[in-house]
Amino acid sequence: MALAEKYQTSITGLPFAQARIERPLTERPNPELLNEKLSRSSTKVMLISELGTASTGTELFFIDGPSYASRDGERQVYLGSCDSTDYVLAIVASDQYSHLNIQRWISLREAFAILPELQTELIVEAQAISNWIRTERFCPQCGSEVRASTFGWGQRCVENEHELFPRTDPAIIASVIDQQDRILLGANANFRSDMYSVLAGFVEAGESLESAVRREIFEESGVHVGEVAYRGSQPWPLPRSLMLGFAAEALSEDLTPDGAEIKDLRWFSRDELRDALESGTIEIPRGVSIAHALIRSWYGESLPEALNK
Repeated sequence: MALAEKYQTSITGLPFAQARIERPLTERPNPELLNEKLSRSSTKVMLISELGTASTGTELFFIDGPSYASRDGERQVYLGSCDSTDYVLAIVASDQYSHLNIQRWISLREAFAILPELQTELIVEAQAISNWIRTERFCPQCGSEVRASTFGWGQRCVENEHELFPRTDPAIIASVIDQQDRILLGANANFRSDMYSVLAGFVEAGESLESAVRREIFEESGVHVGEVAYRGSQPWPLPRSLMLGFAAEALSEDLTPDGAEIKDLRWFSRDELRDALESGTIEIPRGVSIAHALIRSWYGESLPEALNK
């Protein structure tokens, strides 16, 4: 069966890809929108600081709209609405909120493990926009400071009115399948020694997604890729990536790790992967990552855990 036929459908239920949050229409700026939303008791304000996102320990920590009072230097972004509740992000300094019952400030990776689905989608959106606001502080044309516009989703130069919008960096990630229906997994130099995953990389300027898959796979493994089938996408704000998932047909099997980013490569049949996971010889990405979803889709069922845990 041709790869495109076998993987012709997208992976369903990818985390952060379900669009539960109805986002604002940034092409129709309303300067009063944020104030209007913050005046309503149905609005919830979430806080991101230099330490992470405010939480109760098991969920996000929210302030009701009318109870939120902006401090000097804070920025607000209207994140959107869901089930008649509006959500606003406040980018804050943690020491200004020590009087509140914030259990702890959690990282994005911690949030993936503890938050309910809607809140996970919220934190991904909030982290992505806050990363951009914190790094894009000056106008690229004249170097002047910028101020917020379009309810937080844009920034405008204070001198020449040049408007900036968030950047997203597209990256491909692919399950490479050979003629024996084996999957290619690699150990990244930045992973712990027993962690193996599918290969990924950024799309370069002037490059199609399919070309990026073929180039990245060959650069990292020496494997030539033929047919490529799209499987789904997932925002990954570390710091501002959009992961675009594919299944790719391997035209060759000899493996040559690039020696810099990839330190080891292996082909796995389903039996070999099951045995390696159950024995604890290797680990693979778990949880919400699109890497896990791609591997699980090829495997055909839930992936086993180590038996000696």
